[in-house]
Amino acid sequence: MTFKAQGFNVTYGNNIAANAINGLGDYVLVTQPEPWAVIDSQVTNRPLKVIQSGDLSPEHLDKLAAESPTVTIVGLGGGSAMDTSKWIHWRRSLPLVQFPSLPSVDACFTRMSALRDRGGVRYEGDAVPDMVYVDFELFRAAPRSMVTSGIGDVLSCHTAWSDWKFASEQKKDEYGWTPDKAKISQIYLDELYDCAPGIAELTDDGLRRLMELHRDIGWRCHEMGHARFEEGSEHFFAYTFEEVTGRTILHGELVSMGVLIMSHFQGNDYARAKETIARAHTRHRLEDLGVTRDEVIQSLRRLPTFTVEQNHWFSHARSIDEKNINEEEVISLLNW
Repeated sequence: MTFKAQGFNVTYGNNIAANAINGLGDYVLVTQPEPWAVIDSQVTNRPLKVIQSGDLSPEHLDKLAAESPTVTIVGLGGGSAMDTSKWIHWRRSLPLVQFPSLPSVDACFTRMSALRDRGGVRYEGDAVPDMVYVDFELFRAAPRSMVTSGIGDVLSCHTAWSDWKFASEQKKDEYGWTPDKAKISQIYLDELYDCAPGIAELTDDGLRRLMELHRDIGWRCHEMGHARFEEGSEHFFAYTFEEVTGRTILHGELVSMGVLIMSHFQGNDYARAKETIARAHTRHRLEDLGVTRDEVIQSLRRLPTFTVEQNHWFSHARSIDEKNINEEEVISLLNW
């Protein structure tokens, strides 16, 4: 690795999830069917209650928190399981242990939950788990594409730092952009590029390095008080896609799609982003993602107004002129 990650307590290993849960006392499990099925037969310490994650509206999450027994909260699964368990832990001041089943998002290493509220996404909460257990075999039990999509929330630094700089140039930056502050984004991107082949092959080293990137990004978001360096127009495109289509795809793939599109509009080394995706074998073709050409174009056209309505940070998303969208060019960016 090119840097030493900071952040939450973390334990890495193979086949460690079930043993760790068996060593807990009473707990409530927040999960999804697929990851729980992988370790269910190995877990002798049965949960007092099982909550299936999915609905991230604040009203639903508050109801779950109010109904939870006063025991340890265990999150097992992808982003929605991590965010749901974090919210219950935060609202009730209960112990929290996280078991990410995918490296597709950095939610297990961030303190706030990503709520779906009033047609958009907002962040709230302050969760600090006692431990994050990263079980490489749990990752490998998932479809390969769900693992290789994990580069999205690191690759997003590619476009986010450019958006932050653009906001500063336009006198619309709330966080004081400087070249030194933006350097961390390039460190992350260089590390991602280097470990991408290991991610593609699902090696322990590749997966650990990816999760250490997520870990440090989560820590830095809290230390800086914002995520400007890793969230920008690529994430805003993803949120717009969800609003336009009423559905979502794997977060990491959707954000990677946003990076490819927005790096082009930024004039920001599209080829480098493309090469990183290729090295990680992350899916990108619309047919593979189950996304239509019309969904992409409509999302791109909606992006400038949606980002204003949602009060997203100022970024290149607001500067897209619908008249200058070359549909063939945009689709070719994704279907190489």
